This record gives sequence, structure tokens and C-alpha cells, in this order.
Amino acid sequence: MQLIGLSVTNFRSLAHVRDIPIRKQTILTGHNDCGKTATLDALAFLLGERDIKESDISHFAIGEAGRSALPPLGDDEQPRAVVVEGKFEISAAETELLNASSPVRIRRRFAEGEGVHLEWEGRVPQSSELRDLHALKVLELRQLASNLGLTLSSGQPNVRASWLEVLEAHATTGPQVTDWVAAPAELKDALPQLLYFKGDSAESPEAVVRSILTAKLREYTLDETTRQKITDLEEEFSDQLKEDADQLRKLVKERCAFDEFTLEPQIQFKPSVSNVSLAASARGQHPVPLSAAGAGRSRRITLALWEASQQLLSETTENSAGGGVIIVYDEPDTHLDYDHQRRVMEMIKASARGTHSTVVVATHSLNLIDGVDIQDIVHLNSRDGRAYIQSLGGDDTDVETRRFLSNMATSLGFRNSVLLHEKCFIAVEGATEYAALPALFKLAFGYPIQSAGIALWSCGGNDGALNFAKFLKEHHRTVKFLVDADSLRDKNKEFNLDRLKRQGFTEGDCLFIGAPNELEDVFGNDQWADTMNALWPRDDELQWKAEEVSALRTEGKFSKNLHTLVYKHSSQAPRSKEDMVVALTHRLRVPSDVPASLVSTFETAMKIATTAGQSYWSEDD
Repeated sequence: MQLIGLSVTNFRSLAHVRDIPIRKQTILTGHNDCGKTATLDALAFLLGERDIKESDISHFAIGEAGRSALPPLGDDEQPRAVVVEGKFEISAAETELLNASSPVRIRRRFAEGEGVHLEWEGRVPQSSELRDLHALKVLELRQLASNLGLTLSSGQPNVRASWLEVLEAHATTGPQVTDWVAAPAELKDALPQLLYFKGDSAESPEAVVRSILTAKLREYTLDETTRQKITDLEEEFSDQLKEDADQLRKLVKERCAFDEFTLEPQIQFKPSVSNVSLAASARGQHPVPLSAAGAGRSRRITLALWEASQQLLSETTENSAGGGVIIVYDEPDTHLDYDHQRRVMEMIKASARGTHSTVVVATHSLNLIDGVDIQDIVHLNSRDGRAYIQSLGGDDTDVETRRFLSNMATSLGFRNSVLLHEKCFIAVEGATEYAALPALFKLAFGYPIQSAGIALWSCGGNDGALNFAKFLKEHHRTVKFLVDADSLRDKNKEFNLDRLKRQGFTEGDCLFIGAPNELEDVFGNDQWADTMNALWPRDDELQWKAEEVSALRTEGKFSKNLHTLVYKHSSQAPRSKEDMVVALTHRLRVPSDVPASLVSTFETAMKIATTAGQSYWSEDD
């Protein structure tokens, strides 16, 4: 079971935060008190690893602009509630076990006076009395069946299972609706385990060991034989408590003068490691309990334990019958130098590679932020004390990507260049390439061009832009030009080689696109014909043919010939040939639509960016 989304209502500053994207590796960023730790604790509540405290319930002022009112529980008030909802992808085996389709929505809900409920969203009978049949006693099942005119079939024994079978069969024949209902026991067992590591001084090595070994212990209880033994024990103790519970029920009913009062204890054994004793010694010294050792030693041991946990957990989670593991780190870089921060980043990446593992990290560390795809970053911010999120989706444009990065940098107090760690600056000739290339890159590789460390900017044939490129190069930054292939021989091109040489650049500083001349050439005849028919239909209502497009490539400049043809025969023709490329780009849908020659150019740029970046300046330079 893989968590892919999280929504939180009325938990601390998370008054109403919807659809926090959770990927295999998710980095939560943001300024202090913006909701990062609250998000992690809300996740712990969803997975049953923590209870709700009074301080967890949002207390936004009544009537104050932009805030939600959560009044305390009173005679005439609705109970305050906290709801944490998760969206989960489920495996084929879980689909069969739960009789559900992926994804499933699961929530844990707390309401004052009602306690905590684990629920999931599914198709249920429209009649509420037919929904939670397993919670009814045999007398209640029999009465409900009588009310509905249902009887046992011939040969069915007059026992609870028989009445339950009859009512469940009847429930499937009536109208169904989608609603939240109590989660079945199978779903509780399928939820992922949570491993929560805190980077502050409060996270002792003993606490880390308890967390890791408790996670392993609960994995072992998922074995069918062990699970059955635990179930038998739960039933045995439930039977033993029946008389005690019934005595309490009668006393309360009598003392409070209730007509009816029910009390049904539910027993659940949840194994955990209660205590761990650790001691360490340096060479030639006696062992010293870690509780008496210095903070530095404890911090190093904690980091080593985190690193060891990824191997220990991966040994069984890959084939585990449970829902996998979610590993959470809250400020893991606290009090660590850069070298140890890099170790933490590698550890996080290794943990996220597990088939059944997900990693969520709350951090301010540039090392951690810079080490992941920007699509894996969720930026938390706050307004009037309420948290909200900013993140990138699969359909976001290059403009939205740059806006997200700029806003995140501003919020964290960094300049853009410091946050982005641009490794390679690539200049393009004009607005066409600047608009089309980021979209083509994202379609080809599945992530924004910024994630590859490439900063793209449009020069527009401007000498000032060339001077800026020269400035960057002189300051040991990697600068390349992405130019049309005919720039080598066409003296009229804005970025011809002679002009670049005058600014100190060579042919080796250029990446070339075009087959054989320019960007428009790389797209296929069928792609152009499809775009022309969809966007610029002929006025004579005939269809554009790929053969017509192909004929334009034999003589003269293809892009100019193509625009002239469209302009001549369609009143809806684009104003310029540059607009044609952008329009075609927006019609591409799958990675294979991106021309191979362009993909090859992108791959070359990525290789350059991999080894690029700021370099050491010698004293003589």
C-alpha cells in the first residue's frame, strides 16, 4: 500500500490543507512554524502511531478574517473534530484482499466525545442500517432481518453467521452509494508502518532502536500463524472481560438512570519494544551507558542507526504481507556538518528506492533540497496562522515551475541562484525556443529542465545578453548556446559563429539543433500535418497531407516555406512561423513524440550539467 496523497483538517496550523502530494521521496520545506512537523505528526495519527492531544486541535479565533472557527465542546455546540485522510495506491494482492479498486481513500477521524475512528471510502448500501452489520449482535441481526421480512433458508442454523449472511446478501441487491464507513480489519493490517526519526536532541539512540525493532517486530506478527495466535489471545481476553464489562455497564445504567447503555471492550495486541539499554566504549575504555555519554557521541550513533535501518527494513518489506513502511525524518540535518548532511541525503535516496518504502523529510537543508527532483519538493507556507502548500504537478508549465522556485527561495530567505544551484546556463536565440524547449524536455524525461540543473534563458539576439554570457563564463560558470545548425554557415543568423567568437566563445560552446537547419526541421511530416489540420484547417476544406509538408523540405528554408503555405490556404494561420513550433509542441502527448535528435541534444546538455557548476578559483586567476 503506497501513500500518494495526504489531506489534513483542524490539526494545529493545518486548518484545511488538501492533497499534499506524497511521492517515493518527498521533501517538505518552509520557514519555521509553517506546518512541516504538524504534517509529519498528522501522518503518524493517520497510521495509528500517535493519539490526538488537546494541543493538536486547531484553535482559530471565531469571526477573525481568514480563519476557521473551532468552538470548544458545549451543550449546543458541534464537537471539534480532527480528520487526516490518505490516498493510497494498492497492489493486486491488496485489491483482491480488500475487494477494492486503486486508489483507496482512508481517513482517521477524531471527534470530541466520540473518540477515534478509522474509516475508508467505498460503495456501501444506501440504507445506513445495512452498512455495519459485523458490529451487531445476534439479537440485533435477527430483529433487523425481521424488520426487512428476511428469514433463514432451509437448513441454515439459527446462529449469528447465518443471519449475517442473509443480511449481507440482501444488502448487495439494494441501491449503493459512495460514503465513509468503518474500515475492516483487513485494511488495518494493510496500512503501512511508520518509522519516525527526529533530528533534534530529543531523539535519543535508544528511541531510534526502539522504533526500528518495533517495526521489525510488527512485521513478524504479519505471519499467518503468528497473526492467528494473536487473534486467539484477543478473543480469549475479550471473553474474560465480558463479565467485568457487563458489571460496569449495569452500574452506569443504574446510577445514571439510562434506558439503555452499551459497553463493549475491544482488545487489540500491538507488540512493541518497551525498553532498550545501550552502552558504548572507545578502545581501551570501559563501556559507558549512552545516557551518560556526550551529545556528540549520541548524535553519531543515531545517524549510524538511521543508515543501518534502511538495510534492516528492506530485508523483509520487499516481500512483506503488510503495507510496507513510511520512513519519516524531521530535520535530520540538525547539528550535522555538510559531509554528514550528504550522508543523510544518500541514506534517504537509498531508503526511497525500496519497492515498498516511502520517505518523507522535513528540512531547511540546501543539501537535501538541492539533492532531489524539484517535483519531489512540497513547500509549506502560512497565512494568518493557517498553513497552505505549494508544489509542482505533472501538468505544470515552465512558467509555473519558475514561479514555484522563486516563491520557495523567497520564503526560505535565499537568493534564487543559491537555491537553484544552477549547474549549466544555456542560452537560446529567441522566444520560440524559450517557450517550446522546456515543454519538450519535460515531455521527453518526465521532469522539468530545472531538475537537470539547467537554467535556460532567451538572448533574443541581444548584445547585452551575450555580454552577460561572457560575464558568467569569466566567473567560472558553465555557459552553452543552443543554436540552429545553420548558424555555422549563415552569416545573417543572430547567433552566427563569428559573432559568438567575438565574445570569447567557440564552436565547442554550442549545442546544435536542426535537421538539417533549424528547430522546425526536427519534427516529422505527420506531426506537422496533424497540427495543421487541427489548428489551421484549409479554407477549401481539404485535408493537409504529410506529402505536402515533405515537398517543402527540398528547396529553400523549410520553416518559411511551411508558414507561407499555411498562410496562403488558411485564414486561421498563425501570425508568425515562430508561433507554429509552440503550437505543435502543445499537441505532443507521449515521450516518443519528441524527435530523437532533440532528445539527443537534451541528453548532451544533461551530461554537461552533471559535471558543471561553480569551480574552484585559484589565487592566480
